[in-house]
Amino acid sequence: MSEPRFLTVTREQAVAGSWFEAARAAWTRGEIGLVRIEPAASEDAELRQAIATMLDSNGSYEPGDRAVIHARHAAIEMGCETAHQLRERGIEATIVLGLSSLGPEVQSLIDLACRAAERAGKGPAAPSSSESPEASTRDFSRLDPAILEGIASGYRALIAPLETAGRGHWIVPVGTAPDPDPTHVPALDFYTQVAGRALAPIGVLRNDGRIRSHDIWLCPSPLDVERLNEGLPVDQHWTLDEWRSLAFRSMAVSGEELRRLALEIEGVHLTIEASRHGGLLSYAREDGTEFTYRVKDRPVILDCGSVGVHSLGGTTEYRSAITNQPTTEVFVAPIEDSLTGVIVYPIPERTVHGTIQPPYRIEVRDGRVIGVEAPDDESRKILRHYTGVEPYDGRSLSGAAHEAFLMRQVIAEKAIAGFNPAMLPAIRSGRLRPVTGLVLTDEKLGDHQAFGANDQFMGATPSAYRDEHVEHTDFVGTIDRVMHLR
Repeated sequence: MSEPRFLTVTREQAVAGSWFEAARAAWTRGEIGLVRIEPAASEDAELRQAIATMLDSNGSYEPGDRAVIHARHAAIEMGCETAHQLRERGIEATIVLGLSSLGPEVQSLIDLACRAAERAGKGPAAPSSSESPEASTRDFSRLDPAILEGIASGYRALIAPLETAGRGHWIVPVGTAPDPDPTHVPALDFYTQVAGRALAPIGVLRNDGRIRSHDIWLCPSPLDVERLNEGLPVDQHWTLDEWRSLAFRSMAVSGEELRRLALEIEGVHLTIEASRHGGLLSYAREDGTEFTYRVKDRPVILDCGSVGVHSLGGTTEYRSAITNQPTTEVFVAPIEDSLTGVIVYPIPERTVHGTIQPPYRIEVRDGRVIGVEAPDDESRKILRHYTGVEPYDGRSLSGAAHEAFLMRQVIAEKAIAGFNPAMLPAIRSGRLRPVTGLVLTDEKLGDHQAFGANDQFMGATPSAYRDEHVEHTDFVGTIDRVMHLR
């Protein structure tokens, strides 16, 4: 096992993109590792206040804790300000740059890692007919994961203190990412596999309490605005200032207010009744969605931005360690073999492999995906990958990797969303729709189902199988639900 390597850059270098040239130079020397960012306070008063509010609302941060901040490039400023505030509160904080949305950069760096391995006499990592990292023609499906051992060892080094001492927090500030160029998808796929394996222990640490909170926070961006404005009349277009203000206001809604609003929703009452006393729930939408499922004895959980027991209506107690901001959904893990029917999605699903174009359809029987449909071959290929039907690159899997992939077929979550009072008027008017492509945002604007891991809220499908990460993928619809219980 190699020693972990970190390339340390300033916030200014990270934001401006000059971190990439520094990383290229290091990887050329064979120094493969994570990019660590030195935090600095933000001059954005609105952002500073939003982070302070989220930390206070969380309720689990104490002096002497340790936090790892895994920030997407679009959320670097949020990550840096979060680290700054945590250090002011007596909490050790490390921030690293998440690369999984940076297609050209990831492809170039992986190609450099291959060349470094070849120079070190380890043999070709994979065939290549190109001498240019920017135009790599390597077969990424045949790469040896060992070439990115520096990435894996870096993540393991960040996780190790949380494993031994506990009192940890894993914070993921995210911003909406551009759609990937199809030529970069194989590299992104390979990178996320390596990173996913290294990060697999997080689920166990979260479930046993050594990670006190796993916090996923939205950093509003111009790309959100661009996508929200698609198809809207000009007089309804969002500005970035308006969207930021709305998003940050939604993060400040109290848990008590969200609980009150959730308990006014008929579908939430039916779900609570089905959890406590049994019965078959049915769910339908105007888009053609129609399915049934059971939730007996499963906790019906309110997402309200804080750590603690947020089960509703006397359902099974469960301590939530995952917080999302913006908040607002009521979710449950259906009995794994219970959901049967068809789910139709009229909204695009953006992934690191590209966009699944609507309308697309998932057919489920006895809790497992048995078929998918999408309007074009590429959408169908991506959908099959995320529902455990067939890997995106068509490779054959075996052992633990095969078993973990098949778990993507299993229903994981059923969620009722769209009732945050800051956002609800714009949702009802049709101005605010789940079209940003960032699940963290979209799943708060529409009801959704997920497939894969759900042990994080008392389901039976694990977050990791042996050393393999098990995906949890949300697919978002609308809020025009009709529910019954029989």
